[in-house]
Amino acid sequence: MHKRIPLFTALILLMVSTHVAGAADIGTNPTSTLKNPSRLEIQVHEWMDMLSGQPQFHSWKNAVSAIMPIGPGTHGFLVSISLERRPIGYMIVNATEDGGYALGEYGVGSHPAFDPDTLYLSLVRQGLIESYSAAIKKPLRLERLYVHPLLAVWKWDAADGQTYYLDAWTGEALPIDNAMWHKQLAAATLKSSGPVQQSAVKSLSDTRLNDAFDPYETMPWLTQAPLSEAQLGSLSKLLDNKAKIRYTSELFDQTVLFVWPMIGYHNWNHQTLYAAFDQMGTRYVPLSALTGNGSFFQ
Repeated sequence: MHKRIPLFTALILLMVSTHVAGAADIGTNPTSTLKNPSRLEIQVHEWMDMLSGQPQFHSWKNAVSAIMPIGPGTHGFLVSISLERRPIGYMIVNATEDGGYALGEYGVGSHPAFDPDTLYLSLVRQGLIESYSAAIKKPLRLERLYVHPLLAVWKWDAADGQTYYLDAWTGEALPIDNAMWHKQLAAATLKSSGPVQQSAVKSLSDTRLNDAFDPYETMPWLTQAPLSEAQLGSLSKLLDNKAKIRYTSELFDQTVLFVWPMIGYHNWNHQTLYAAFDQMGTRYVPLSALTGNGSFFQ
């Protein structure tokens, strides 16, 4: 019987070209593990503490977080959250122009964003590598890239000279090349450049979590018009009534279609809505980050 080496630790040996330097570990009480916690570490702790009051995030009460910068640029951070060395969630944190931090997105589950174990298993399943032992002979050159919720990938420069862009959640190779990535990146940069100006979320005022569903059981994006701006203004009410909402987005010259099932929301500060999606766990994304990049269907 072969024993699989957990890539959560082993893949560190493989990453020779990543943005993981400078990672910091903090628990639920950063002042107990760090003598002088940074402003970022304190803010991450506060968000974890607030979210841990929700049943879905209860395990975060005793969790440990590792903070690391994430490219491209210098304005983003990946927060990997683990309990007993097993991944249970994540956050994406963005620097703001006033020197503070905004919660870019977050999620809970055993396969969070940029999970090395998920990536490794996906690479083997797709036939891109044979096994861990084969990969260790030729270290993988990997880089985490997060531009916005729809542009989040592992960039892998393979030994044969080919570059792969792999989905940050599933590890699936996207059917794109460098030119297509940079074209989409340029379009995203035109919409948002420089540090994020999003206001910091401070208190969780309302929540909703419905049952998961298969977004392909019906395909309203093929037969119906998307929800109007007025309907989007009542999105939380639709979800309160257990409406099945799909979010769709076509990227990379319409070669990639994302279809995400919306199953709830978190409302922060009584005004900032984070839509909940069933995606390798539950993923919470600011509604404002989605409206200009795709459409919603019921």
